Amino acid sequence: MILACIFEFIIILCGIYERHWFGRHGGGYVKFLPFGLVMKFNKTHGADEADIIAFVRKNTAIPVPRVLLQTRGFGRAYFLMKRVDGEALNSVWHKLDPDQKASVVPQLRLCVEQLRALQPPSSGTVCGLSNAALVDSRISSSPVGPFRNEHDFNDHLIKAASIYVDGTLLRDVRARMHDSHRIVFTHGDLAPRNIIVRRDKVAAIIDWEGAGWYPEHWELVKALYNPMMRDDESWNTAIREILPRGYEKDCEVDRQLSDRMVGAF
Repeated sequence: MILACIFEFIIILCGIYERHWFGRHGGGYVKFLPFGLVMKFNKTHGADEADIIAFVRKNTAIPVPRVLLQTRGFGRAYFLMKRVDGEALNSVWHKLDPDQKASVVPQLRLCVEQLRALQPPSSGTVCGLSNAALVDSRISSSPVGPFRNEHDFNDHLIKAASIYVDGTLLRDVRARMHDSHRIVFTHGDLAPRNIIVRRDKVAAIIDWEGAGWYPEHWELVKALYNPMMRDDESWNTAIREILPRGYEKDCEVDRQLSDRMVGAF
């Protein structure tokens, strides 16, 4: 609790002396501090992002931020990490030449392969780290799950869409959903803004709050969900090379729901 009080004091102090001092990033709030430090906090829901980062760091070679301190208190989860030197990929992608872009793609593909190689904690369960609830803006503004299997997960997607989508279409969409995908560890927001690069080298993947055990097509669903770089054909091509193929029909089915829900939350 003492550490939580210290974090809250920093929040209050910066709020007094700085206007709009926190930048929104993913589901949390971020502040860049002196000495190359970054503070982030969010509501205590699902697994702590710091725990997810530690899990990925321990079990893969994926570059992630280094967490220095973490705690919970006052209904929030806080952590302090070292800032990663580099730039967000969305700010430099258009500056990279074809060879540099071609260099980034296999690095990210290897990261995804490592995530998918992680052994799930229980067979078929769709959940956050350590069986926590899922935090996913595509589904809900609040945590959901965990779900016993993909069938229950898909049922919830239909339920979440029911106030926006006609019942006849919902039944058609549900009939075309598959309930037998592999369940794999998924970043959940593999967007260029969450990829830090130094020239054509991937320095870190950040914003792991929404990561968890999802059906194998979900990474592509989320990568294409209301993307900031929708009109950049080179990135749309790249993300399909980064992620395994064979999920286009799954994404088309999901868009029957998500296109009617964008902005709902």
